[in-house]
Amino acid sequence: MSGGRNHVATSSLPLHAASDAAGPRSDRYGCQAQSPHFVGTPKCTKSLTEGLTCSGKAAGLGNGPTAAFLTAASVSATYLCRNHGENFAPGQPVVTQGVTGPTENITPRNGQITFAPTIPPPTPPSAGSECPNNNWTLVLKSLTYTDVVLHLQQPPGTDLLTDDLGTIDP
Repeated sequence: MSGGRNHVATSSLPLHAASDAAGPRSDRYGCQAQSPHFVGTPKCTKSLTEGLTCSGKAAGLGNGPTAAFLTAASVSATYLCRNHGENFAPGQPVVTQGVTGPTENITPRNGQITFAPTIPPPTPPSAGSECPNNNWTLVLKSLTYTDVVLHLQQPPGTDLLTDDLGTIDP
């Protein structure tokens, strides 16, 4: 893994003035984010079958619905062509631009969440378009995720925490 580490805490939730006796006002979910932060550093793992998963824990959140997902400027997949004799021929790289992984919806407990969003490998092209003929099989050789960012949103649609994970390469 290479690239810079940049944690950004942002909030568009209104902070309300309150009397000392009443305490801070809460949002419509009953508790407002006070000091959102990652607990430790999110850990990313990559596999050729599952893609990229970044897991970790965040605290200081409100108790409202939270969305976690990964984005990448691009995902590059390199495929090889394999024939029935187990011989390999080079295939063509597949590059997908502007990738957003599926959203993981999480309900915080006491303002804390654990998360593990993913970006799966790109859909492989057909063997007929990349290999000498349709009798060959495409085999995924490597994945590179460029400019990966972890997003935690609360409420969903509003970034509360982001982590610039950089480029994740073999």
